Parts: sequence; structure tokens; C-alpha cells
Amino acid sequence: MTVRLRQLLAALVVLQAPLWAAGTALLLRDHVPDPLPTHWNLSGDVDGTSGLTAFTVVVLSVVMAAAVVALGCVVGASGRTAHAGLAAAAATWVAGLPAALYVATLAASANAGHAAQVRLPVGGVVLATLLPFVAAFVVLRLLPAERPAGLPAAPPVTSMTLADGEHVVWVGRASSRPLLAGGVLLALSAVPLWFVVWPAALVAGAWALVLAWVHVLTVRVDDAGVAVSRGPARWPRVRVPLDDIAAAEADRVEPLRWGGWGYRLTTRGRAAVARRGPGIVLTLRDGRRFAATVDRPEAGADLVNALVARLSRTAR
Repeated sequence: MTVRLRQLLAALVVLQAPLWAAGTALLLRDHVPDPLPTHWNLSGDVDGTSGLTAFTVVVLSVVMAAAVVALGCVVGASGRTAHAGLAAAAATWVAGLPAALYVATLAASANAGHAAQVRLPVGGVVLATLLPFVAAFVVLRLLPAERPAGLPAAPPVTSMTLADGEHVVWVGRASSRPLLAGGVLLALSAVPLWFVVWPAALVAGAWALVLAWVHVLTVRVDDAGVAVSRGPARWPRVRVPLDDIAAAEADRVEPLRWGGWGYRLTTRGRAAVARRGPGIVLTLRDGRRFAATVDRPEAGADLVNALVARLSRTAR
């Protein structure tokens, strides 16, 4: 896929926010109450309203301004730097969040006679919160990544030699006790909330499941490359093909140097971070890096280097 095509697709993703917001305003403006509900209390009852025209003008102004900034960053993105891509993704999120919440609010208010009759659209709010992150992620992935001016990667250093056709697999794991503890606390808090504010209990329960699921990170090294997965079912999974890897090393992974915890995209490269501590850091052939926290990573890094060395030997 060419750089120009990637930029065009990213621009189309950016334009979704103003198009959906403006389209919803035109489609539902005669079918929603005025004033419009714009805030709900913990019981799900409306406790704040705003005039439809004023609310629409403010939302569309923010969305359009952020979309213009995002489009400018998309146009300015090139293969030499990742900063424009990060700025485009951030601006896409800024445009997408108010647009998505605006659409969810009008959709929930459609055909209501009065603002007080509109209930809190829990599902719509959750979806509207997640979609801007998805759009920002897509824009970041579409735009050209950072390409260092650099020097070729050093040849992999390994203590093992693999024969042609020999199959070796290494599996390592890392877990985060704070994430697990947070999931347990949220699950316990969801029980009393269910009898008081059930929407909040649903949110707490959902986040408890997420934290309990992602607190374990599994790294698998085999002939195909390096796969990093989450949870007991090892999903979602991210795979780095062996053809893309130049070398691997065991190193200490500091979350703040990689943008935080979870699956991260930064100017340094990508990272799957469960906790602070040892991990495998891959240097890719395009100069980018991929890091994953895992216990006792030395053997895994050694195997990656042996596989890369064998691939280079057999490719000659």
C-alpha cells in the first residue's frame, strides 16, 4: 500500500466524525426534544439540558476544528517521522469523542416528548467512548511509521545453533498483581452498586472482567516469529513475523518509557506492557522496535536470534 493511499484512507477515517455528527443533526433535528438532555445522574435520570441549536453548534465547532487539525497532520505525515501520525491520531480522538457522544445523545432522545423522558443510554455511551479510540488507532496504523536514518541492525547474537527443519518453541508469561487486584476490587464493588445504581454496576463489572483478563501476558517464540497474547484464551494476539525481526535482546521494560501499561504505540515502536521489569525487546528490520514484558526473557531472546540466524543462513 502506497503512502498516498494510506494518507487517503486515514483522511476518510478522520472525516467520519464530522460527517456522522452533521448527518445526525440533519436527520434527527425535528425528532428530538428541545432542550435536549445532556447530562444524567448516577440513577440514570436527566439532571442537565441544553438548547438543541447551541449544543449542536458547540459540538460541531469542536469536531470540525479537531478534524481540520487531524487532516493537516495526515497531509504532513511522511515516512521520516511518526510525530505527525501521533498528532493525527490524537486529533482524531478529540474529534471523535464529542461526535460519538452527540450521536448517542440524539439517538437516545429520538421521538421523546420531553428531555426528562430520555434514559441514560449506557450501551450507547460505552460504544461512543470506545469508537474514538478505534478510529485513532486506525489512523495511527495507516500513517507511515517512523523510519530512522540509521544504521543497519547489528547481527543477532545467540548461544544456540538450530539445524535446518528443527522445531523449537519457547513460551513465557508475565502477570500484573495490581491489575488483578484492581479487577477483584471492581468486581466486589459491582455487587452493592447493582442494588443502587445498576448502570454503574455494569460498568464496574465490565472493567473488572477486562482487568482480570489482561493481567496475564503470554509470549510465544516459534518458527513463525513472536506472538504476544492476553488472558487465559490467549486473545487478543499480536504476532511479529520472523521475516520482520532483525535481532532480539533481554532488557528491562519501563512502562513510562513505552507510553504506559497495556498495548502501546509510541515513537519508539510498539509494546505490550503488563508490569515493570524484564522483557524481550525486538529490533525490526525497518528500524522500529517491539517490546513485551515476560519473566526470564533471556532464553526467549536467544531463541529468536537463533531463528533469525537460521533464516538468514537458509535464505542465502
